[in-house]
Amino acid sequence: MGTKRVVFLPVAGIALALDQLGKSHVTQLLEVGARQPIITDVLAWTHVPSVGGAFGFFRDWLPGSQLIGFALLSLCAASIIVFFYRGLAPGEQGSAAALGSILGGIASQTIDRLRYGMGLDFLHIGPVSSNTVPDFNVADIAIVLGVVTLIIELLASEMAARAAERPRV
Repeated sequence: MGTKRVVFLPVAGIALALDQLGKSHVTQLLEVGARQPIITDVLAWTHVPSVGGAFGFFRDWLPGSQLIGFALLSLCAASIIVFFYRGLAPGEQGSAAALGSILGGIASQTIDRLRYGMGLDFLHIGPVSSNTVPDFNVADIAIVLGVVTLIIELLASEMAARAAERPRV
C-alpha cells in the first residue's frame, strides 16, 4: 500500500499546471470576452476576467485590497490544508489527493491574482451564445472535486463507524 506522499504534491502540481496551461492557451488564442467552441455546443474556450472571488467575494474592494485579501485567504487555506495533510494516516491516499487538488487550485488562483491582478476563467459549458452556466477554470474544478471527495470520504467513514457500533443480530 502506498503512502499519502505519493499523491499529495503530484495532484497539486497537476491541478496547478493544467490550470495555468489552459489560461496561457486562452490568453494567446482569444481576445477578452471571446469564445471559441471546442466541442460544438457542449464546451468552449472563453477568455473572461474574474475580478471577485467565488460568489463575488472581494468584488467591490479596491485592487490592492483585493490582492491582500486573496493573499491572506490563500495563505490561511494553504496552512489549513497542510495541517490536515500532516494529520492523515500514511495510507490515506484519497484524502491526500483531495487536499492536493484543493491546494493546487488555490495556488493557481493565487498565481493569477499576482500575475494578472484578477482571476481568469477559460472554460464555458453550453452554446457560445448562452450564459446560463458561469464560466470557470480548472482550478475551480480542482477545488470543488477536492471538497466533494473529502465530504464523500467523511460520510463513508462515519457510516462505517456507525455500522461497526451496531449490535449484530
